[in-house]
Amino acid sequence: MDNEEQHNLTKDLYRNVATRTCHSLLALKGILLVAAIVLISSTKEISIAKPCDLEKVLVSLGVDHNSPCNYDDIKKKSTNLFILGISFLVLNGIIFLLILNILWFPKNKKFGICIALVVVHVVNAVVAAVYSGLTIKFYKEVLDSKEKQTEPNYAYIKTSMISRLMQNYTSDNVTSADALSNSWNKFFIEYECCAVNQVQGTTNDFDSTPWCTTSGSCQATASQIPKTCCNGVSEGNYGSAPSACHSSVNPGTYKSNCMIPIKKLGTIHIEECQISLVLITLLTIGTLGIAEFLIEVMLISYLCCLIRNKICPPKEEKIEMDEKNK
Repeated sequence: MDNEEQHNLTKDLYRNVATRTCHSLLALKGILLVAAIVLISSTKEISIAKPCDLEKVLVSLGVDHNSPCNYDDIKKKSTNLFILGISFLVLNGIIFLLILNILWFPKNKKFGICIALVVVHVVNAVVAAVYSGLTIKFYKEVLDSKEKQTEPNYAYIKTSMISRLMQNYTSDNVTSADALSNSWNKFFIEYECCAVNQVQGTTNDFDSTPWCTTSGSCQATASQIPKTCCNGVSEGNYGSAPSACHSSVNPGTYKSNCMIPIKKLGTIHIEECQISLVLITLLTIGTLGIAEFLIEVMLISYLCCLIRNKICPPKEEKIEMDEKNK
């Protein structure tokens, strides 16, 4: 076999390897781009889910709390995951286009095809290493949050609410000098509830409050439950609530207990399948990223060997090109 035939075989081998490598990377990139889109979409849905208002309400009522809402921690992480997905999509999209460019113009030696391939592969290897590490890190965090997720401690919340109500409730007005009492009354109106335990009659949660024991319309026996507890009242008309409700406490005239809305407030509208989709996507990106990094390391070593041995482009071809340019 003469030098020219060997040169042609070497050139064909190089082009075949380069082309197949580009095709493989394009296929892998395609899967990663789809995974990035899924990650962006799923984390966006989680981030815009109705927030948990339980903490805000409990703070307004002066109630101690140590129970996070369901999936609250994952919702807080969703913004960072969304940003991760966007940046991953952009960077891999750019690399995807660069690989396409190299694949479409494999014979254009004036752009230094081998050097271009090495640069693209190095950049891609760095991106794959960084993002696979980040996605695996987030995968572990989300998985831990999901496994440790527990329902808010409603028994503790209920006990704390009763304690605060008995200590701090002094008026059934929404504009009194007592800010905590105002918050309780506004809470009764806004969330259509009354007391912590279900009111059964004239004996109820308000009996031991300052409103009944020290001062107020209850202590004066004008009311047995707050006017804000009556059905159909608002901040504008609660003062004219019927006596059958706040004084006689007739069944059907007052609202249900406040633990019902409290439990609803403790729920974030995030489905478990949404969390599972995020976990699967992160695991896919992380696993494929590790595989891509290992492949890139081998390809970079291969291309460097070609360049070092003057095969990419072959030394004879370079001499012929120089002679033609003269």
